[in-house]
Amino acid sequence: MWGFYSFLCFCLFFSVAYSQKGGGGGGNPCAPGQNQGATLPPECGASETTEAPTTQAPTTTQAPTPAPTTTQAPTTTEAPTTTTTAPTTTTACSRRGWGRRNRNCISGGTDEPDTTTTTVTSTETSTVTTTSAPVRVYSSAPEIISFLENTFTDADATYNSLIFPRNQFNETILVDIGLSLIAITDFDEIAGTLEVIGILTISWYDELADDDYDPDKHGQFTETTIPNAFVWKPPVSLFNSASAIVPVGDKSNYVRLYRVTKETHPYFGYARMVWTPGVVTKTGCVVDVAYFPFDKQSCNITFTNWGFTKEEVKFQPSSNAIELRDYSPSDEWTITNTRLIEETLDGGSYVKFEISLERKPTYYLVNFFLPIIILGILNALVFVLPLESGERVGYSVTSFLTFAVYLSMIADGMPRTSEPMAILSYYLVSMVVVSSVATIITIFTLRVYLKDEDDPIPTPVTLLVACLNCLVCTVEDDDDDDDETPLLESDALEMGTMRKGSARGPRSPIEDNTSWQSDGPDNKYEVDWKLVASTLDAFSLLAILGGSIAIAVVFLIPLAAQM
Repeated sequence: MWGFYSFLCFCLFFSVAYSQKGGGGGGNPCAPGQNQGATLPPECGASETTEAPTTQAPTTTQAPTPAPTTTQAPTTTEAPTTTTTAPTTTTACSRRGWGRRNRNCISGGTDEPDTTTTTVTSTETSTVTTTSAPVRVYSSAPEIISFLENTFTDADATYNSLIFPRNQFNETILVDIGLSLIAITDFDEIAGTLEVIGILTISWYDELADDDYDPDKHGQFTETTIPNAFVWKPPVSLFNSASAIVPVGDKSNYVRLYRVTKETHPYFGYARMVWTPGVVTKTGCVVDVAYFPFDKQSCNITFTNWGFTKEEVKFQPSSNAIELRDYSPSDEWTITNTRLIEETLDGGSYVKFEISLERKPTYYLVNFFLPIIILGILNALVFVLPLESGERVGYSVTSFLTFAVYLSMIADGMPRTSEPMAILSYYLVSMVVVSSVATIITIFTLRVYLKDEDDPIPTPVTLLVACLNCLVCTVEDDDDDDDETPLLESDALEMGTMRKGSARGPRSPIEDNTSWQSDGPDNKYEVDWKLVASTLDAFSLLAILGGSIAIAVVFLIPLAAQM
């Protein structure tokens, strides 16, 4: 009996356990295996899904897989139909665990999900957007390397940098050349040299560089760079170099290759080569310092195609002027104008870069020009000093030496040429001469001033000094007053006695000498040596000052006109 009851309890326990696990048809409707082929009831908490067009595999559970969403572009292409096998997850969602399980159902997450495999066949739609081709196209690195190796760098490369880059050697290669000036590092007026830093831009068309291009192997690239040792370059040399005539450029430079892809271009199928070597040039320059420090210089930097004639390689300017966008201004010179000139000489082609320079005169005005003018005025003021001071000779000699020092300073900065010489040098030489004349006059004036008063003054000097000091007019006025005074009786008797004495015979030499001294000009105009010296000072002051002004007008006005 107890065995029968034990068997019955075991069967009941087994059926309950089986129904909780979903094994029976009347179990949990949300459990897996229940309601196959139908939609889960709402109480299971499953999210609503839209059934995508799928191919139903037999004996599999259909997963609520959403159809792929595609945004249609203006231009679309239909992708082929593919069949994929993806894992599909079915999650049991009950009311008791709605919050957490609902989030898992919505997000596709599972809480110990049962996973089955479903084969899905879907049709994908891809979008293709059509845009204009860019101006600059780059290929991948292997394609560029293949082109460079096949054409330039391999031992069996077809291109040779020593060969004229034309299939027909009788053609002329036109080389465009331009210069971008960076700085003027030195302008030596004495040696006549100009040193600048710049970047040349040299371009030409190469017919052989693009011969081996294959779009299938090398891609659709339009430009690349090549070490300049592997390509032909025009031998650009500095013609008027002050050191040595050598080709410009360095092996470390690169040449940029541009493929000409436009069929209407006259050089279609060629490669346009652009080479930008940096240069430091030191060229000769003819210096004109006639109007120093307001002088203007014009220097040339000339390049030529060394070793080729103009029928083979012809230079032509790429622009009308030098590029000054990256130029660093000089402290001493200002660039007023630049131009490019194409020349042909002895069958060769030349391009001349002409630079017009103007000196900044402020430094020389402050340190040379104004001091020299002031010294020219002070040079004449030596005659204003009192003769008793004893400083006149020292003052004159100091002025003379000052002009000599300035002359030597300016001469050190001038080129050793006779034509043309600086007008300022002529002015300094003239002022040195005036200063030396003033020194001589000063010494002579001191000699006259210190002369003994007993020494007689020559009559011409007396008359000249008397005229310059208006003493002649004063003495004549005094004589007129004496003539109008009536004679006294004693004077009449004295004059009669003198007439009697003159009738007796000739007078002695002593009487004659006494009569000359009493009636001479010295006594009449009261002129002495000190008056002669002071008169000479006044005349010298006016002469030296007027001469200094005249010299300044003659030499400095043309300089001022150049400002």
